[in-house]
Amino acid sequence: MARKVVSEGRGTADSDCVAKAQAGNAEAKSAEAAIGELVNVYGQDVLTIDQNRLLSPFEIFFSQNHIRAEFQDGRPLDLAVESISSSRISPKKDDLRLKEFGVPEESDWWLLQPEFPEIEVIQWRIKLRKEDGTQLFDEEGNELYGEREWYTMDNRRLYCLQKAAVAFHPTEVRVLVKVMRLEDGSCREFRKFRSTDRGRSVRLGHKDSPDLPRWCWRLEVGLSEEILPAGTPLPRQGRRRLDRPGWRRNYKAGERDDSTEPTWGQYFANASLFVLVYAAMRLFLALWRFYVSDDRRPPVST
Repeated sequence: MARKVVSEGRGTADSDCVAKAQAGNAEAKSAEAAIGELVNVYGQDVLTIDQNRLLSPFEIFFSQNHIRAEFQDGRPLDLAVESISSSRISPKKDDLRLKEFGVPEESDWWLLQPEFPEIEVIQWRIKLRKEDGTQLFDEEGNELYGEREWYTMDNRRLYCLQKAAVAFHPTEVRVLVKVMRLEDGSCREFRKFRSTDRGRSVRLGHKDSPDLPRWCWRLEVGLSEEILPAGTPLPRQGRRRLDRPGWRRNYKAGERDDSTEPTWGQYFANASLFVLVYAAMRLFLALWRFYVSDDRRPPVST
């Protein structure tokens, strides 16, 4: 039995109680039936684990500090939250394929079905930053990184999913996501990760506006904020070349994408080489013009 998640804003405990009461009375589907519906909508490839899976919205983290309160088409985010449907699913034990896909085994759970496209997620080690956005370093000058976790660049959609999921807490909630690999995006996209609290919260509104409301799902359900472990230093590596022509750098998942920035010495060497090549070309051109000019040719006898 599908229903819509209705949210009337922050701090509305009465609406949350109504949502939970409705959740308890809903008839549970089997896990096979729920997966079958996903296959009917998205095709058989939806069960390819390295491309799609079920995740809890609470296990996915924001990549930015701020989001706008509406989508690009002007639709408010809270309106998108109200449009999210949900289905109560019974657990499925001893099914390794469904477990790897993300289906809970122990108790009933809820499947969120938003009207907007599924969000893209990636397992990423985010750079740790101070409140002002500057990077954190250890005593030896190495950059500090967080643990490998699920992050998304679809921050507004993640906010909608988390806001819908708090109505079911502490019951397990899942949503279908698309798994993104490092080679699927550009390094410039991944450098946009600017969260200062490792994606645990996000502020709504323009980043230049003062006193923006802050969203943190843990605070919404009455939990304390998560105590984050200290970061792990990753030493800066030098530029490496392969011992064959046409070499190029290959990035792997988890490796840093900006670990080989050129030094001032390399800039100077490149500039010097350019000047020498330019001077040699000018000298060659001057000599060529000198020998082919009409003034240097012998007069023709008559």
